[in-house]
Amino acid sequence: MMRQDRLEATAALAALILALAAPLAQAAAAAQAAAAICPDAATVQAARIVEFETMMMGVSVRCKHVGLVLGDHLDAMNGARRTMLANANDRVATFLRSLPAKSSPQIAPPPAPAVKPATPKAPARTAAAGKTHLTQTHPLPAKPVAALPSKPAAKISRRTDPFDRYLTMIGNQYGAGMTTPQRCKAFDAILMSLSEQTNSDRLLTMVAGSLVQVTLLEAIVNCPPGK
Repeated sequence: MMRQDRLEATAALAALILALAAPLAQAAAAAQAAAAICPDAATVQAARIVEFETMMMGVSVRCKHVGLVLGDHLDAMNGARRTMLANANDRVATFLRSLPAKSSPQIAPPPAPAVKPATPKAPARTAAAGKTHLTQTHPLPAKPVAALPSKPAAKISRRTDPFDRYLTMIGNQYGAGMTTPQRCKAFDAILMSLSEQTNSDRLLTMVAGSLVQVTLLEAIVNCPPGK
């Protein structure tokens, strides 16, 4: 009898452990899935550089409206840091294009134009011997349409490419903001420093990390900053 009681107690304990372990296993699996989607530290740093570069493009346009031209210094910075900027763009693009479709950045498509319903035409009338008769119109038989040759697969368009959508979202985020001559001069000084060949690429990493502390990339994939 005592042996039977011990067996029942052991079975009950095992069932309790399984019941407690199932939610923990599900939580661990969810955490692993989230970690698989979240960008690593190197990709986040690359995103800071990409977002800083795009931010400077928007700043250059805004500052031009207040009488300060940053375009020359922006071009000089892009030339001096060409390799680093290209590597950052490639890394972020590779990450975004590897995500499932539901996790990639989405931009709402423009509304489709309204289609006006066709107005049915009344049957034609003909007059003969002082009387009006309705004549039935019969549609002509459709002509066979020759099959068109198949086209090669289309390339990824800017609307469907997640990296291009990401760049558009950055532009929308930084396209507006406080624009004063003082702030424009400060940004111009940053661009001038980054365009100096004597400065190392570490300066770009420091500037991008200071101005873009939390990236839009992390928000897109719903990852806590720094994870």
